[in-house]
Amino acid sequence: MKTSFNWKIFISFGLVLSFGMLLVSGVVLFISPPGRVANWTDWRMIGLSKAGWQEQHAVFGFAFAILSACHLFFINWRAFLSYLKVRATEGLRSPGELFASLLLFLAFGVGTAYSLQPFSSVVDFGHRISASWEQQGKQAPVPHAEAMTLVELSRQPGQGGDAELLKAKLQQAGFRVMSVNETFAEIAGRNNMTAEKLYRYIAPARIGKYTLPAEGLGRRTLQDVADSSGVSAISLKLALRQKNVAVEPGMALKEIAGNNAIPMSELRQMLENIISR
Repeated sequence: MKTSFNWKIFISFGLVLSFGMLLVSGVVLFISPPGRVANWTDWRMIGLSKAGWQEQHAVFGFAFAILSACHLFFINWRAFLSYLKVRATEGLRSPGELFASLLLFLAFGVGTAYSLQPFSSVVDFGHRISASWEQQGKQAPVPHAEAMTLVELSRQPGQGGDAELLKAKLQQAGFRVMSVNETFAEIAGRNNMTAEKLYRYIAPARIGKYTLPAEGLGRRTLQDVADSSGVSAISLKLALRQKNVAVEPGMALKEIAGNNAIPMSELRQMLENIISR
C-alpha cells in the first residue's frame, strides 16, 4: 500500500543535509587560500575551486534558511507559538538566562568585530592557514592578474606594452587565443591550464637585482621610482598593498614608511624586490 509523502521527514532530512554541507563548505573556505592565490593557481579541494565552494555555501545557506522556515511555520508553528508563550512568561519571571544568552551573543559579535581575545586567535589561525598556501614562485605578477586582458597585462612591469606580442607568444607555444581583449583566466580555461602555468610562457626575463639609488630616496615619490625603473606606478601600488602597505603614487617614500610604521630600509627592499620580479 502506497503511503503519502511525509513532508516532515523530507524537511528534517533536508535540514540535516544542508547543515552538513554548510559545515563542510565553511571549514573549506576558512582554510582556503586568498582569492588572488586560489584564482591564479586554480586551487581546488575535493574537485571544487574556491569560487565553487563559495557558491555551494551560498546555495545551501539559502536551502537551510528555506527549510528552517518551512519546518518552523508549516510543521511546528503551533508548538512554536505555545513554546514562545511559555518561555516568554518564564523569561519575565527569571530573565537571567535570557540576558546571559544575549550577552554571549553580543560578546561573540563585538569580540570578533574588534579583534578581541579569544576570537582574534581563531581568526588569526584561519589567516595563517590561508597564507600558508601562498608560495613566492607561484605569485601573480600583480594581484588578480588572471582577471586582466592581454592588453592590460601587457602594461605590467617588463611586458613592453604590446598585447599582440603576448598573443603571438602564446599562439607559438600552441595555445588557442582568440583576442587580446580576453582575460588571462579565459585563455587559461580554454587551454585547460592554470593561469600561473600559462603565465610562464610570457613572463618577462629576469634582469637581475634592481637597486634603488640611496641618495635622496626618502624625498622621491612612488611615481618617481616607477618612472625611473620603467614600471607602472599602479603596479607598484597594487604590489605594495598586497603586502599591507597603504600608498598612493604621489606620496614620498619617507611619508609612506612613516604612515605604515616600517623602516625606510624595509620599504626600499620591498620596492627593489617588486621591480626585480
